[in-house]
Amino acid sequence: MIVALVALTNVALGVAYTGYGIMTAIEMRRDWRTFGFSHFGAAWIFMAFTCGPHHLDHGLHVALEGRLGGPLDLLAVVVGLPVGVLWLWLRVEAFLGGRGDRFVPGDPGWLRAAPTASAVYVTVLAIVGGAVLAGPRVTPGFAVWANIILVFLYMNIGWFVLRTQLANRPSMGGWSVSGLCLSAIFPTCALMHGIWAVYAVSGRYAQDGHGLLIDWLSVPAGIYFLTVVRSLYRDSLRDWNDGPDEVTPEAPAPPAPKLASSPPRTPVARPH
Repeated sequence: MIVALVALTNVALGVAYTGYGIMTAIEMRRDWRTFGFSHFGAAWIFMAFTCGPHHLDHGLHVALEGRLGGPLDLLAVVVGLPVGVLWLWLRVEAFLGGRGDRFVPGDPGWLRAAPTASAVYVTVLAIVGGAVLAGPRVTPGFAVWANIILVFLYMNIGWFVLRTQLANRPSMGGWSVSGLCLSAIFPTCALMHGIWAVYAVSGRYAQDGHGLLIDWLSVPAGIYFLTVVRSLYRDSLRDWNDGPDEVTPEAPAPPAPKLASSPPRTPVARPH
């Protein structure tokens, strides 16, 4: 049962990320003459076309080739899947000319509980992961090192996105759902790659050629994305981004302008 769920959730996540990459590529091509080149859009395309295939490749190996998907893998993907799907739904909405975001006023209880829940979640993963590593191990392959680097990169990307949400909170009086999703997506992606590395070192996951290629291509994509979000946060890079006033609590919202549906939305902009 766990193996089947690991396969299904990884394939679903892979389809979601790859689909977003396709939409972003179409948006950039469509709006290039109006807004010019988007570093954030390009970075998202590279991320989507490496992260998506990683999950697709892993899910298909579990489903079709007998790779033993582990419970830690399922726990990580189950947590990351809802925010990934919600983010994709908002992107589809924006792609079709809709709002592409929602506003959460104030600090609801579920959001105040998120830091504690996250700490408990990470602690459980660390304890169980340590127990797995305490058992039999194999020599780490090159794909393992790529996944370890991705843990560092994705955690840093998530940190800059989260800092932007925290900085925007006082002026907005609430939160961007799109920004909150991004703040959760990257740390959960980091944990997924860390768990993959743990299972690979324990010998549970084989390190095949496709994974080696995909994961090492993900490293420069992650470096580029980190550079872009860091530059946007520090306001040293201008892109298709119009600042924190795009997400407002008023309802119903008027039709979103063209700029609002572009790839680099409010979540990564430093407030002015």
